[in-house]
Amino acid sequence: MLLKARKNSGFLKPARIKFHSFQITGFDMTSINYAHCLRRRFTENILTHLLEGTSVNVVVRKRDQEDQEADRLLADVEGCDLPNARVLAVNMRACRGSYRQFLLDLWQQSHHQPALECSDLFTILGELEQAEQQFIIVLNHLDAMRANDVDVQFDQDFYIHLNSLKNYHNVALLVITEGTSYHGMSFNIGGEFKTSKLDIQEIEYLPALMGDEGRYELTQRHPELSTVHISHLLEQGQHQELGYDYALLDYLSRQLRHSVESWDDMARFIQQLKDWQKRYKRQSKQAEYRAQKVVEAAGKSLSIFKMKHLFSMGYDILKTVFLEWPIVLMEKISEYKKRKE
Repeated sequence: MLLKARKNSGFLKPARIKFHSFQITGFDMTSINYAHCLRRRFTENILTHLLEGTSVNVVVRKRDQEDQEADRLLADVEGCDLPNARVLAVNMRACRGSYRQFLLDLWQQSHHQPALECSDLFTILGELEQAEQQFIIVLNHLDAMRANDVDVQFDQDFYIHLNSLKNYHNVALLVITEGTSYHGMSFNIGGEFKTSKLDIQEIEYLPALMGDEGRYELTQRHPELSTVHISHLLEQGQHQELGYDYALLDYLSRQLRHSVESWDDMARFIQQLKDWQKRYKRQSKQAEYRAQKVVEAAGKSLSIFKMKHLFSMGYDILKTVFLEWPIVLMEKISEYKKRKE
């Protein structure tokens, strides 16, 4: 399938490709409240697609704090209180090592009760389709399925079952990936890295946070602050290329919430914001360094495991050749006698 690239908020965006989809019925779109959403227009657009039965891949820009962007979008979707609809969200980063855990997570959310065992994915999706309400399945961090430790049970059938949702009336699919759409990813499928048969109908790139969106968010969080305070707070989170940094603004907001200062002294307020910003950047670098070390350690552990596995195989072969040759010889003699008989 050929995709035409076009620019949108710094991304090369594939042109939308329309497929026939089934509309999820029973919704009054005007009744949905988006006041709590960080990116209200974007969230409304995503939900409109989903409630029309169209599968969506939201691509989050790859940066230091992409998790917060994805998690906030998910929280906004869940917080819309959709009439006669439920959001079932699964963190694929947490479930990638256990297909059974993925099924249990999905089943428990849909049934509101814990379970030790559950049906297969095809059966679970079929039950959702037959229910008397609508469902939006959200697979957050789907790009985690590119890791080495993905359960082999996440095979091509897993993606085929997800594809089948575009033919469902009551179930829609939202997947969130980092950096690029699912089109450009090779997933670990059944132990082999290859492209999936996943076929998402809409690809939407999370736009940069705009000033009016950041201002509205901060004003809602801090009604006690003046417009001048909010302007200085917003200024600290401004990024030269990427709009406003939500993770930084969220950090500054939480620091303010835990502070007992009245902030009547504007100069002191501005200086405190700058100090918090420096601390945030320092902590971010430390966290990035630790994460890098964890990844390196995991890579070394995997390499050691592979070396041990290869050594074990080699040892078994050598043991058979040099130590167990009498047993092998006796087996061959026995086989020869049987053939003679």
